[in-house]
Amino acid sequence: MDLQEQYISFLKKETLQNIALIEAIRRGNAHILAEQPNGVLLQEKRSGVYMLSVDSLQTGQELLKILTSQPVRELMLNREDLIPQAQEYLNLLLDFSFYHAAYLKTSPPLPAHRLTIHPLDEAAAEQVAAVYAYLNQAEALAEIRSGHLFGGYWNGVLIGFVGEHPEGSIGLLEVFPEYRRRGFGLELENYMIAQHVAQGKVPFAQVFTENKNSLSLQRKLGMTLAEKPCFWLSAHGMYSHTV
Repeated sequence: MDLQEQYISFLKKETLQNIALIEAIRRGNAHILAEQPNGVLLQEKRSGVYMLSVDSLQTGQELLKILTSQPVRELMLNREDLIPQAQEYLNLLLDFSFYHAAYLKTSPPLPAHRLTIHPLDEAAAEQVAAVYAYLNQAEALAEIRSGHLFGGYWNGVLIGFVGEHPEGSIGLLEVFPEYRRRGFGLELENYMIAQHVAQGKVPFAQVFTENKNSLSLQRKLGMTLAEKPCFWLSAHGMYSHTV
């Protein structure tokens, strides 16, 4: 068994809860900082997000101490009882708790063919920032330029968008108010799931634990939800990677 398989073997004890770490490793985007028989600490290369999964409080505390010399901006934890240590050691704030949702089927979902979906052009940055609470115009423009933000067009009119967060999860999902309750959100995320399946990825998303509408949407899309939540902390507070 090679090192990658060893890391994944531990993480697969809770596959759904750990899907972000598993996919970071599988996609070649993981810098493994520490690995023990009951824990993995890594940094996702593209986003810079640190991710920690352990099955004991003691191991979690030990691995968190490794990060005290690092400028940690964002951290994902699998254990709620580690939050006080992360706040103390790293001066982070708890943003939110969330469930991972993953599409575990090998065949992509069928497209609905109502929307035309393609990468957004830069002119849409202002419109994106106006409706999406977690991106200002400069950040929206950066997402568009990265090629990871896609617009949905109905009869030639932009009605919403969806994308991929820097750490690899599907998100940035928004349907403009006048076009909601028509199933367009499902169609947009469905498109991203199909794209990820075609690329050999396991599609996954992160959903606020209290967001019943989005949790219901994930189930309709054929996503499987983790039973246990994860926790997102950051240096500044409240930067959402959820759908």
